[in-house]
Amino acid sequence: MKTYALLGAVALITSSASAIFTGWTVESAVVGDRTIYKIYANFSNTGTAGSEGSNARVLNVFDFGKADSTPEGNQIAAGRSGAMGAVHNDNYIGDIDSDGDGYPDVFGSVGTWVGDAAAMSSTQALTDSFVTMQGIGNGWGTALDPSFAVPYGPLAYDIAPPGNVNAGWYDATPGTPNLVGTGLKVRLMQIARLTSNTSSFTANMTLGYAAFGATTPLFGYGSFTIPAPGAIALLGLAGAFGRRRRS
Repeated sequence: MKTYALLGAVALITSSASAIFTGWTVESAVVGDRTIYKIYANFSNTGTAGSEGSNARVLNVFDFGKADSTPEGNQIAAGRSGAMGAVHNDNYIGDIDSDGDGYPDVFGSVGTWVGDAAAMSSTQALTDSFVTMQGIGNGWGTALDPSFAVPYGPLAYDIAPPGNVNAGWYDATPGTPNLVGTGLKVRLMQIARLTSNTSSFTANMTLGYAAFGATTPLFGYGSFTIPAPGAIALLGLAGAFGRRRRS
């Protein structure tokens, strides 16, 4: 049986009249020789049709790992620290031009970050690394934005600069919006690491979402930290909160 632990996260909040986005949480569980981390965006209202927050839905994630001192840039000068060390189950078979010079320089099979159920079985997905916009009515259908210099990597184990310094992803099936569920959270990412990996990893990301029927998108921003897999424990949440509206 898998047991999930809640790991610490730091987030700054942006809002209009109310801070419907309340920050990040990271859940962790050991499955075989891997530690699985699920990163969630948390909300104070659901997106259930007919409720006050019927338009509470996640739109996109961007500027992953970006170094920027502006509020939308997540307040961490270095942008990210440590190596992600992600492992994958799905594979993209083919030769990849990772530097854009017109000639392949990554060959064979590499894991991908695309959260597409067609790429793997449900069992494989339990211990895979991928990005997603997993809200109500949309388990997958996630696309990578152009900030991924190479859609499937080239370093599939890490979303790393310089090529992917502003990486982002979004809902590729907008007709099925990523509404906030009764659990008041939407999964944005899953990172699988070998439990033998004893390093820690911290990265920023910015969340775009719509709330309370507003047409202007709102943005939540901050960082999350994955501690060494051997240190799974209830760490609680640390919060540094601010409000900002961006048109």
